[in-house]
Amino acid sequence: MMRRVVWIGRFRGHKGFATATREYVNALLPLMPSLAIAPLEVLDAGDPLRARLAPQPVEGDAFKVVNHQPIMEPEADCYFSIWEFDRIPSEWVSILENARLILTQSTFCKDMFARAVGRSASIHVVPYILPRQYVPNGPMNRLAPRGTFVLGSVFEWVTRKVPELTIKAFEQEFDRGEPVKLFLRTDHPEGLDTAKLVKDCTSDPRIEPIPDVIPDLAAFYRGLDAYISCTAGEGYGQTLLEAMACGVPTIACKNGGNLDFMNEGNSYLVDVHGWSPGPIFNGEQFQWRLPKVESIQARMREAYNNWARGKEKFRRHDTARLRTRFSASRIGGDIYKLLVPFL
Repeated sequence: MMRRVVWIGRFRGHKGFATATREYVNALLPLMPSLAIAPLEVLDAGDPLRARLAPQPVEGDAFKVVNHQPIMEPEADCYFSIWEFDRIPSEWVSILENARLILTQSTFCKDMFARAVGRSASIHVVPYILPRQYVPNGPMNRLAPRGTFVLGSVFEWVTRKVPELTIKAFEQEFDRGEPVKLFLRTDHPEGLDTAKLVKDCTSDPRIEPIPDVIPDLAAFYRGLDAYISCTAGEGYGQTLLEAMACGVPTIACKNGGNLDFMNEGNSYLVDVHGWSPGPIFNGEQFQWRLPKVESIQARMREAYNNWARGKEKFRRHDTARLRTRFSASRIGGDIYKLLVPFL
């Protein structure tokens, strides 16, 4: 008899971990009907995944998969996590050394984890599952007239996202008379007013924050002329893949997990600086690679020029291949094959 798998993680909300966790579980259910979940927060009353709640405490012989930071459950069998800086936190190392299986979303993360625990054979890349709504055809939420070049970004206002650099590049590159707009769909983890945070960075009226949740993110992507996410590091780059799948040209850094699906032939890639001191977490100093502002400017200008000429480079570029590569059926099957030997 196979051990029951209990998937531990965040299932509520629209942030990266929650969205990815739900997709993985839903992809596994047809192959693993006994799969149960142990959410790290209370699910909404009408959430269909409530039917999958594991009894508490979780039975001792269950195979526990932690789809979050390892410290959430330091004695699990499998860990599925990402990290965005030069190395993983020290407190993760001993936990991962004792894990039977390690999953992560990108080659960037796999290499980082392997440097820390020295067990590359037990570390496997399982990418983000692309939800079905992210396709080129469908409703469009166009926030500016057709004669305006519209850039957009979706992110949480945290230090690593360095939004001030994208804002600076936009202001420096485009004269006030040029028909351009930059929409920033952002919120802050501590509930700070992101409209004020944007105003603290710029007085440019062409840069507009969107503080509210966008109900149909795919429609927002489709209404853009280019999507931009130039950060100091990405473990994967979920919104970049979503925008690309909607057929939108994307601008991102030449560093991080996004390079598993982005290259010079399908995206506008931005040069980055070398490793430099970044944030401090729990007393540990981590390093990151900041995007070069002049390179952000150059890629923005290139995207704008292509739009102005009607060339629209990279629009609808290879979207069918992306949907096949990152489909629920394919990735769910891959996870199942990785788990079965341990059950």
